[in-house]
Amino acid sequence: MPFKEKTGPPRLHALATKRGFWIAMASLAAFTFLVATEFRRSAESILTVQEEIERHQATGSQSALNQIARLNGQLLSALEKNEASDADFSEIQSAIDALYVRADHITRRLEAGASSTLYAKTGQGEGLIGDGTTTVIAIEALVALMDEALVAPDPIAALRAPELIQAIETARKASFQYLQRSTRLKSALMSSQTEKVLFLSRATLVFLAIVTLAGAVSLHLLRLEVLARKEREKAESRADRLAYFDALTGLANRVQFQDKVDEFLGPKARGALILIDLDSFKEINDRHGHAAGDAVLKQMARAIRDEAEVTGGIAARLGGDEFAVFMPTDDTDFLLGFCQSLLSLCAEPLEFAGTRVISGVSIGLTTTTQVSASIYSGYDQLMRVADFALYASKAAGRGRVTLYDADLERQMDERRTLLEDLPKALENDELEVFLQPKVLIGTGEVIGFEALVRWWRNGVLFNPAQFISVAEDSNRICEIDAFVLDRAVGIMADWNRRHRTSFGVSVNLSGSHFVSRDGLPFVSDALQRHGFEPEFLTLEITETVQLSRWDIAQEIVTGLKALGCKISIDDFGTGYSSLIYLKTISADELKIDKSLIDEIEGSEEARFILDAVLDLADSLRLEVVVEGIEREEQRSFLHRLGCKVGQGYLFGKPIAAAEALADATYSLPTLDDLPPANKARVPRLGAERGLADRA
Repeated sequence: MPFKEKTGPPRLHALATKRGFWIAMASLAAFTFLVATEFRRSAESILTVQEEIERHQATGSQSALNQIARLNGQLLSALEKNEASDADFSEIQSAIDALYVRADHITRRLEAGASSTLYAKTGQGEGLIGDGTTTVIAIEALVALMDEALVAPDPIAALRAPELIQAIETARKASFQYLQRSTRLKSALMSSQTEKVLFLSRATLVFLAIVTLAGAVSLHLLRLEVLARKEREKAESRADRLAYFDALTGLANRVQFQDKVDEFLGPKARGALILIDLDSFKEINDRHGHAAGDAVLKQMARAIRDEAEVTGGIAARLGGDEFAVFMPTDDTDFLLGFCQSLLSLCAEPLEFAGTRVISGVSIGLTTTTQVSASIYSGYDQLMRVADFALYASKAAGRGRVTLYDADLERQMDERRTLLEDLPKALENDELEVFLQPKVLIGTGEVIGFEALVRWWRNGVLFNPAQFISVAEDSNRICEIDAFVLDRAVGIMADWNRRHRTSFGVSVNLSGSHFVSRDGLPFVSDALQRHGFEPEFLTLEITETVQLSRWDIAQEIVTGLKALGCKISIDDFGTGYSSLIYLKTISADELKIDKSLIDEIEGSEEARFILDAVLDLADSLRLEVVVEGIEREEQRSFLHRLGCKVGQGYLFGKPIAAAEALADATYSLPTLDDLPPANKARVPRLGAERGLADRA
């Protein structure tokens, strides 16, 4: 089939593409929409407040002034005649009642406004409420005096009282002040509305300027694209093979492989995808050199291509040490036989430069019929499923084939759910730090702790083995490490200050932190923020973590040690490059893995390895911590070998931090409890702490 390079336009010409154009237009439209929406919301709010203020004027302050004027007129009419008929008193009483009703109306409107946000938007809402309240008080005082005057023995004389005249004037002034306040607020709202209109006008002009500029830039970039396309077309014929074939092995590359698989796949097509990954390829490069690694890749490629071509399959190198085969059949018996044949062929040793290089492969296999219809969506999903099967092969010990089936699909669904829930675990504070004690093997005295994370997921406690690998795959491990370190340092610093102890804490770090020279800024931040002494913090780096850039790792470790922190190599003895780690990491401590301790009682080889590790640590002046001590027999044996520090279920399981610290602190001996020979080490735990501190 003819191959054609699938190249996109240069980044500088992105605006000349349809996608770039529509992204630009969508951004401009979104900007305009947001401005218009904000203007409309503000305008509606202003109009609402304006209507409310007009109601205050029409039915509040203005109406109150009218009622006071009416009462004043009725009163003057009666006083001029020096006597008042029943009709006059009836008119005065009617005016008083109307004024009382108006005061009650104003009161209800003010109460409603006090619980609303409308007045606050004017910036003078409190003044409006204050003036309205003053008006109500003045009117109520006037109504009370008028009521007393009408029932007096001589109403005409009572109505001439100066207090009454003063009350009328006070109510009138208060109502007028109330009216003036509402008028000023209305003017302020009109001014704000005018400013909003001016802002929208300016925003419209800015939008038009941006559209004009974007159009000019797009036309210019389109011209550049047309000129550059002619140059690209001249190079396409030369780039075809490089674009679709792997230069080292001659196999189809990822692009060609996907094209061919996509052509084959259809609604009813049946086929199988096989992912093949070389085992220990990095170790081959480190031990024998990259030339040997290239030779192994070529041998693997020949074996895979020969087997695939015989059966009508398509072989490809996807990149690095990963290969793939697509077979036009879903016969699982045939496919498993094919994969077993590949395992045998790829396990054959290679002679290179007089050296015997041994490798092998792990295989993940899936078919279109085994992937449930609910998740199958073509090449990408088929690749994800096969990759999960490959992951299962590696997790099971490598050098094997795993067929994607219902059980793996359930595991994949659970993994997908974990991936979806993990960000929420950080946001909702569902992670908790547990502590496991590190003790002196000879005495059982707790000298520090290892911080371990737990996840309360839907009320169920998950241990790290259930979600840390998912966190690493989803790039969340760095956030989790930062959280655990900050929380552990904070807990320990607070406890040491309050209880005058000096416990240390160890925190695990993922290899993901050692790929950039930015280092680990959260370490120094946590130490400074919590006031924790750096020498009490040990950072554990797992030996099995493959550090891709040793030079960067060395720089970062040097920076951490400069802070005063200790560096520990975790799971020592289980990795593939222990001496490289010792040389690069410049560790202060080695943690011997539990798998070695489990065998020391019955395995001469395990005892020999342990003894060699202890001699090596002693020669390099490294502290040794033994993990996984679960039985008294193991503790006694390790103590006789000279091991000083250990941890394991024999001394304590990981438990909640507060409980672990309390158990360790309140069980420590005091100066009075110790024989003279042992008092020398008590100051490290707080020489002044007595029995009263434990109460």
